[in-house]
Amino acid sequence: MNTDRFYIASSEISASPPVSEEYADLIYRYQEPSGQSPIQLDQYHPQIVNSQYVILHLPISQGFTTTRAAGYATIPKLFTFLSTASLEDSGILTTLSQPVLDLTGKGVLVGFLDSGIDYTHPAFRNADGSTRIFGLWDQTDQRGTPPLDLSYGTEYTQEEINQALRSSDPYSIVPERDDLGHGTAVAGIACGSPDRYSDFYGAAPGSGLLVVKLKQAKQYLRDYFLTLPEAPVYQESDLMLGVRYLVQTARALQRPLVICIALGTNQGGHTGVSPLENVLTSSQSVSGVYVCTAAGNEAGKGHHYYGKVREQGDTVDVELLVNDQTEGFICEFWADAPELYSIGFTSPLGETIQPVPPRTFFSQEFSLLLENSRITLDYEIVETLSGSQLALIRFIRPSVGLWRLKIVNREFINGSFHMWLPISGLVNPEIRFYMPNPDTTLVIPSLAEAVLTTSTYNAYNGSLFIHSSRGYTRNGILKPDLASPGVDVTCPVPNGGFSSVTGSSAASALLSGASALLVEWGLKRPVPRFFSANELKNLFLRGTVRKSNLLYPNREWGYGTMNLYGIFESLIGN
Repeated sequence: MNTDRFYIASSEISASPPVSEEYADLIYRYQEPSGQSPIQLDQYHPQIVNSQYVILHLPISQGFTTTRAAGYATIPKLFTFLSTASLEDSGILTTLSQPVLDLTGKGVLVGFLDSGIDYTHPAFRNADGSTRIFGLWDQTDQRGTPPLDLSYGTEYTQEEINQALRSSDPYSIVPERDDLGHGTAVAGIACGSPDRYSDFYGAAPGSGLLVVKLKQAKQYLRDYFLTLPEAPVYQESDLMLGVRYLVQTARALQRPLVICIALGTNQGGHTGVSPLENVLTSSQSVSGVYVCTAAGNEAGKGHHYYGKVREQGDTVDVELLVNDQTEGFICEFWADAPELYSIGFTSPLGETIQPVPPRTFFSQEFSLLLENSRITLDYEIVETLSGSQLALIRFIRPSVGLWRLKIVNREFINGSFHMWLPISGLVNPEIRFYMPNPDTTLVIPSLAEAVLTTSTYNAYNGSLFIHSSRGYTRNGILKPDLASPGVDVTCPVPNGGFSSVTGSSAASALLSGASALLVEWGLKRPVPRFFSANELKNLFLRGTVRKSNLLYPNREWGYGTMNLYGIFESLIGN
């Protein structure tokens, strides 16, 4: 993205740029030959993520809201939740009850980027009633002081939360609430305090918590990516800055940090190099930081298509079902360089748009004559981060019925291409590929090679969860790493109660709690030490349980099912 094109309108926009609907948010990589540093970008209200990325804010009136204007990698992608007897099967309960190990996650922080947390819930309090939360950044609350050098939201310290808990009206002091409940559930599964009356145990009940309550994505991004209006949607730039807050706060507290990511998206090349995945990878270069991600719940949703042509000029017809009225949706096409493909369209009534040759920075809108439907097609022959061919397709008020996309190969190498519809929750469930492929359905950011990625299985019967996303990555990296329980997992809910949850979010929460226990074990060695992120991952792999009738690693189970106590058994055996 060339920042020489940027300018600020003469009329002032009063609202804070990160939260103002009048500003566009852009993910900018500033380690470039131009030598442009964050200091030189002051006029764009920069917020530094790390040594590679900065978030810029420009007035929407300047037009940097589309992939054509700003580039695909620069536009924040949209994320949503990954949820739709487990402690015993994963070896966590055995580890917690082992008196010599004496592990609870003490001294370790677990960080969450989610819908917030019910900080008044007993699951997040010590026996004396004080909070186990060491820091809370509420991005939605603009009344207080933001953390670090950031310019939006309000940070609440452990002291302020304890003051609120001692008050007869806690929300008058710390007004943060989790209205959706997802963040409360995930944090509770990972490290909630025990409640024997509800038969509830968090995986790491002695750990501390860091929480980022994400603000909802801006409307211009929701409109551009055509998300469902009622869906909870979070934007990539806020997650990236949330990671920075977690890492910097943990460093200031001089404690190791496990980051739990229970959100995902299908937007991106699925090769592990999205901006958020790059930030998560680089965060683990800091000693004592570990990232656990959820593979997703996309295998059975019909949102992925894998195509194969035999030679140059060969054609594949991809059929797309639209079984309900919708304002629109997006579809992404990805193919490895140097292959090139043209894309054409046929509507349910037979109106045809001939395949459009791929061209650099091409963008065009097509209006159908006989139907109230429009299609916009954007090509990037060399997408910035992956180097792949990308086609971003936007269907606006598409007619109900069977759409056909004609994919024509123009430059042949291996003839493979992939297409993804939005993740479940961001698109009408009646929109799917007619002949979907359940593989390569891992969601971003779980594809980064450095992070620990878990699929989901049912601990009650040992079967893979039907919708558990499958590997590998588009470029063949072995993912997921292992499988964790995620069906009917007991969790806290706002206002003090308990319920159960199923899905990839629960699996990633259990893995995060187990990671905190293992990190604590490292700190309790005769010579205390932080494991490297790679060490932690491989310790988990050594403890996994594998079935005799399967070959490992595989697309569904990775290297096997998580068994925390199995790690110690393997070390004793060796």
